[in-house]
Amino acid sequence: MARPSARPKLIEAALRVVEERGITALTLDAVADEAGMTKRGLIYHFPSKHDLITGIHEDLAARIERELVEATGGEPEEASLVERTKGYVRAALRAPTTVEMRLIMEAANEPEWMEPWLRVYRRWFPEGEQPVEELDEVALRCLVARMAADGAWGYESTLAAPLTQEGRRRLVTRILDVLDQP
Repeated sequence: MARPSARPKLIEAALRVVEERGITALTLDAVADEAGMTKRGLIYHFPSKHDLITGIHEDLAARIERELVEATGGEPEEASLVERTKGYVRAALRAPTTVEMRLIMEAANEPEWMEPWLRVYRRWFPEGEQPVEELDEVALRCLVARMAADGAWGYESTLAAPLTQEGRRRLVTRILDVLDQP
């Protein structure tokens, strides 16, 4: 029987390092130590810090995709644009961790780190490549709802205190109201 890969354990260790000590503390030594592995064992899976961060983004994007499937009730090909957007709003406004926010903000500066996020987004919203001026009314409302959900991340990252569950619920309800307008 094959041993399970150590990659998930290493990614979780890296996420703990970033959450507890910040992105600048993310080193191969720190992750190996946090995971209880040798640096050589870590390098077998992630030859460089860049590769480790790429692996983290791939893992986080895969988690978001699973949340989108759950929040939408199925795969994107089985759902309308409005249903996919409602799922996106619900998934995006779950309580994000500080580490996710930090890493996603860092990804904007590195195309390889951004690619897993773009792959998920393009799968769920292929019409997103269309210029705003060409969107019909429903597609425009869906775009506004997604932008509002994304903006909640930025809003929360600048607050001294995170949104409460009630505040989060109210935001989801209000954003989804935009989609139900005639």
